[in-house]
Amino acid sequence: MSPIVKKSTLFLLFTLGAFSLMAQINLNSKAKDLLKDKKDKPATEKPAKEPAPAASKTTPAPAEPRSAKTERPIESTKEPVQANRSKPGGDEKYKASEVELDFESEPFAPSIAWASLLAEGCWYFNVTNGQMRLNNMLVSFLPQKAKDGTPVRYESYSNVTPLLRMEVWDTKANILKETMHYEAKLATAPFYEMELLEGYDYKTHAMLTEGSYELRFWAGTKHFYTFPFEVEKENNPDPYAPVHDFYFLKGPWQDWGRVEFGPDGHFIFNFYLTHRTTTVVNQAQWDAKKEYKYLIKLYRDGKMVAVHRLQHVENQFDEGDLQTRNGIWKRYDATLHAYPPAGKGQGAGSRAFFLKGDMKDGNYTAELWLKSLDGVESTHKYAFTVKGGAIVPAAKADRSLNPDPLQFLEQGPSRFYVKKM
Repeated sequence: MSPIVKKSTLFLLFTLGAFSLMAQINLNSKAKDLLKDKKDKPATEKPAKEPAPAASKTTPAPAEPRSAKTERPIESTKEPVQANRSKPGGDEKYKASEVELDFESEPFAPSIAWASLLAEGCWYFNVTNGQMRLNNMLVSFLPQKAKDGTPVRYESYSNVTPLLRMEVWDTKANILKETMHYEAKLATAPFYEMELLEGYDYKTHAMLTEGSYELRFWAGTKHFYTFPFEVEKENNPDPYAPVHDFYFLKGPWQDWGRVEFGPDGHFIFNFYLTHRTTTVVNQAQWDAKKEYKYLIKLYRDGKMVAVHRLQHVENQFDEGDLQTRNGIWKRYDATLHAYPPAGKGQGAGSRAFFLKGDMKDGNYTAELWLKSLDGVESTHKYAFTVKGGAIVPAAKADRSLNPDPLQFLEQGPSRFYVKKM
């Protein structure tokens, strides 16, 4: 190879190497600039979106919406006013019912039956914390259809929003304390049995303090019944007492007795009593008991015609025994014997019962005598009238005389509430 060709070849190789080295330096510089630029940008900055490429002819078109013939919207199911659903959705269970019931279709306005409302299994109240709960009770003359003619069912699964509710109102402060919801099933017509709804966060009790209250019952959009009562507070100042504040119920039941007749016509007298003390064992054992001796005598126009009870021999008066419980209003009943007795001794018929057929017309007084074990005595008297062989209902239990249908005393056809004198 000649010196000239050799020099030319070396020059060419040197030139190519220089260009290659410059290119590599330039790329490294750009890479550093890119890294620096990325590091210096704020984290919130996002690159602009690139426009979406136009769909090519081969891109499949989006699916067409289903036609009205194949779609089945909820609106087209034509559900009745009362949908068959077992679980309410959202806040529907807390709403006030918007169903307009046909109250004019029933002979009377609905009322809560006192016999069930005041039953021990219905009304629960804890005197140490004011917790109140009302379980099952009977209600009369609920409408069987809505104003639009739709048949009405009161079971929970028949309604998204329950048709029946009870509001607990603090009447002095005019505050709604709590709302409980109920379902109802037909019992013995015209009575329905209302049952407290539980689950799905339905409220099952109210917490009460000292004050005046009303239970306001609603069916559909109408308030149909009111029951007033009070809560009184007492304090135990003993610093070692397990409970210091106690809450006791007061209500109209304490001013009434009740007469009913057994399957064979036996005269049965009922009365309500309670015990009231701030001395308890502990928070879980507050229903302390108090024992009494008691005797009931029945007078017609001032003359004794029946008594509870008579001894098996010689037919002398025989005192009964009962126990009251702290903070619990309990109903007690007694079957009466005819007086004077048919004869002495242990012979048959000497202790005949006083029967419905023995209820001659006149003015009656039932006299309840009580004696506690510590010797304290008291007497309570209840008056009623019999006319045409039937007990004349008290004005509060007579729809023609009671001016306030919201507080009608629903006693039903076989129980008769008699006022304490």
